[in-house]
Amino acid sequence: MAVVTPTRTREVVPWHRVVPPRHLWWADQREALGYPLLVIGLWLFITVVVLGYPLTYQAQEAHLNETMVGIVIFFNGLARLVRTPTRTSDVIVGLSGAWLVIAPFAVGYTHHSEAGRAAANDIVTGGILILLAVYSVLAQAVSERARPGAKREAVSATS
Repeated sequence: MAVVTPTRTREVVPWHRVVPPRHLWWADQREALGYPLLVIGLWLFITVVVLGYPLTYQAQEAHLNETMVGIVIFFNGLARLVRTPTRTSDVIVGLSGAWLVIAPFAVGYTHHSEAGRAAANDIVTGGILILLAVYSVLAQAVSERARPGAKREAVSATS
């Protein structure tokens, strides 16, 4: 039995031309931030049931606010799982978190005892969203700076 080997050699790409777009851990960033955003989006939908908001005007305003932010966060998390995250996505998450922190004071449901749980929930959830956005921005900046060949491309572009 003879071993058959190809007579033609494969074209070998030189090592300096093979530059991955990002570190491998950046691929995990989509999942590391996408799934928590999906969970937070779903949490904002079901808080009225889980935390037992009363049927008062202030609590209903709080839940409407949470629902709108939950829609934005849920679809942002879904988009992060499907495509490469961008800084625009991080800004949207950060602004949504900032709005959740500010909303109890801006809309005025911190002063009422009926919506106290909603205000506390919004402040905590908004803080978590802000932390996720800051983490994502920092991780993306580190990934872009540590990308192999980034300096080489910059030098060749100026030459």
